[in-house]
Amino acid sequence: MTFQAERRPAPARSSLPRAGTVVVTTVALILLVAGPAAAHGIGGDAATASIPGFVGIGIEHMLLGWDHLLFVAGIVLLAGGARRGAKVISAFVVGHSLTLITATLAGWQVNATLVDVVIVLSVAFVGGYGMFGRPRRWDIFTAIVFGFGLVHGLGLSTRFQGIGVADEDMVWRLLAFNIGIEVGQLTAIVGFLGLAAVVSLAVKRTHEAALTKVVFVALFAVGSMVAPFLALDEFRSVDGDVSMVALPDDSGCAVDERTQTFPAAGGGHTDKTFYEPGESVPVENFGHSLADGYIVVLYPDDLADQDLDRLREFVTESEPAALLAGTRDDDNPQVSVVTQDQQMTCETVHVGALRIFSRAWLESIGYDA
Repeated sequence: MTFQAERRPAPARSSLPRAGTVVVTTVALILLVAGPAAAHGIGGDAATASIPGFVGIGIEHMLLGWDHLLFVAGIVLLAGGARRGAKVISAFVVGHSLTLITATLAGWQVNATLVDVVIVLSVAFVGGYGMFGRPRRWDIFTAIVFGFGLVHGLGLSTRFQGIGVADEDMVWRLLAFNIGIEVGQLTAIVGFLGLAAVVSLAVKRTHEAALTKVVFVALFAVGSMVAPFLALDEFRSVDGDVSMVALPDDSGCAVDERTQTFPAAGGGHTDKTFYEPGESVPVENFGHSLADGYIVVLYPDDLADQDLDRLREFVTESEPAALLAGTRDDDNPQVSVVTQDQQMTCETVHVGALRIFSRAWLESIGYDA
């Protein structure tokens, strides 16, 4: 009588090759070197982009967000399969789309850097989960991911509002931006899966479990180490600042107490709102209007034509018509935006910063800007 050893079926391979964690770990380390500041910035002159252009802006914004990409990669790896991963990521998409659209249309703004802290912590959250295995209750895990999406959408909204899109152009550009965000996210997911499939061919199956553990430890380490530094840097930047207005990161603008002076007596209201280079600026009228709650913009007389066109359009089309602009009488090359109490100084014309600063001032004195 002969005996045959029982054949055990080979373990089924996950629909997501775990060997791809090598790729994710490498990407995490490379992107960490790039620094958190590059995560969610949006280019400064995007306000004048076309509606299709905002799709590209959304794609670029997402693909430059290393913290968001690592969070999504962690979810895909944790899910272990395309169907479950799609369900969880869909909850994240619904969450950040909801608050992006709602907060933008309502004009809500938050501290975008602190939102970045939450997203970095979400990377640590996914990494910590993966260190101890997959979630037992996927419904609870998905609800938590949805919550992260809501927070992330608030940050996206604040960044979008910082672009300086005019109100009449807001809705379609907002929708295009949101589409770009989702296209960028889908592109990243496809890229992760493709890299994982390629790397899995070169890695032994027996090493896959250990590699999976390594990547989740790496995600937890990245998130837990970077988040405190982001938060500390933000608290330091707020200390001593006289304004809580959140300006775009790339604006080149700073808000401080007012130092610009105007004649204390005389003057009235101006005949027009924008004075071209070479025109005589009625500084007495500017001072009088400033006391009535107007905003005065002083710019150098050699301002570049493109910046001059942006400034002219912004001032002449602003609602309410509470902005005045003219050339400055000194050699200062900066653009100064002056209110009764504060002054924003910019290296050049940044429409997003102008819009945020002027809205904040007008709302503070009771105007609906």
